[in-house]
Amino acid sequence: MVVSDKEASRRFIAGIVSDIPGTEVIDTAAGGRIALAKLRRFPTDLVLLDFEMSGADSGLNTMKKIREAHQDVEVLIVSTATGQSQPWRVDEIVAALEAGAIDFVPKPLESNENTIREFRLRLLTILGLLGARRNFRIARYPKELHVPASEMTDSGPGSETVAEKYVSARAFRHKSRMSPIEVIAIAVSTGGPNALAKVIPLLPENLGVPVLVVQHIPSPFTASLAASLNMKSAIRVREAAEGEEVMPNTVYIAPGGRHTLVRKETGKENSLPVRRYIRLSDDPPENSVRPSADVLFRSLPDAYKGILSVIMTGMGSDGMKGVRAMKQKGCYCLSQTAETCTVYGMPRAVDESDLSDEKVPLERLANRIISLIED
Repeated sequence: MVVSDKEASRRFIAGIVSDIPGTEVIDTAAGGRIALAKLRRFPTDLVLLDFEMSGADSGLNTMKKIREAHQDVEVLIVSTATGQSQPWRVDEIVAALEAGAIDFVPKPLESNENTIREFRLRLLTILGLLGARRNFRIARYPKELHVPASEMTDSGPGSETVAEKYVSARAFRHKSRMSPIEVIAIAVSTGGPNALAKVIPLLPENLGVPVLVVQHIPSPFTASLAASLNMKSAIRVREAAEGEEVMPNTVYIAPGGRHTLVRKETGKENSLPVRRYIRLSDDPPENSVRPSADVLFRSLPDAYKGILSVIMTGMGSDGMKGVRAMKQKGCYCLSQTAETCTVYGMPRAVDESDLSDEKVPLERLANRIISLIED
């Protein structure tokens, strides 16, 4: 379903989506209230939501109402108005992503062949991944590791959840021979803001180590994402800045559009403490993204002995090669379970390379991180 209060926008988006094989535009809606009424009548997998609507039908209000009333319907944000001229739009899109929108796709600013092709390719990729996720769950989980959401919570005092039983049954192959954890490195992409909002606010203020996060998201959004997570969290959250010292009990979000690395500085005299600093780089993208988790991960073994890597929802394989490099010098790896991912791409690359030490449901990730730090 395509939702926009502008007829030209509805026609433009619906026309592109209709040409994608295996996809049907079930209907269009001229506003949020109309969309909600139609969602009650028509079975719908995905809403493409124009975020430039205003008033009671604003994109954010519509997004929240869809998530409340139709939890099985995915929402993809489509918008052009972002950046310094409308910073509130950035904040609203970040809020929607944290609330569960699967991704943000910029509408073409110009109706030329190249921009339309890029827009179509982005939609084609996301729709293909959503279809693959649905088919993957139907085909695989009944036979293997599916943990229904209804079983993620305790059934009574002192009971052990299914998720806990699954995690505790894993073979902790490398934990016994690695150094105490000194840093946490997180890689996340599609579905990441929502996933991070379910993990970062659960980390304690005195976690004891720094947390470095690479989230694939356009550059205008990372500062807003960091500020939003900071308001929700006991632990401090900020956008990483060039030259700042990496401190414990702080979450650093890699700025969009730049690679983030950590460098170690050792005092000339042994009595001086070791310090680690953020370095930002404009080197070419890796794995078609900048920032890249692989770039960050490769920098960490020279700065820390014990590393905990966490690979979360996202398309592609960014982070997999970096985890392999870190494991040569002492790294323990958690990967988000497939059934709790928006897109099981990055965790799948780690799982299939036999680099994950534990596959952990999203609902259990924060607790598992804390317990590993405390071990």
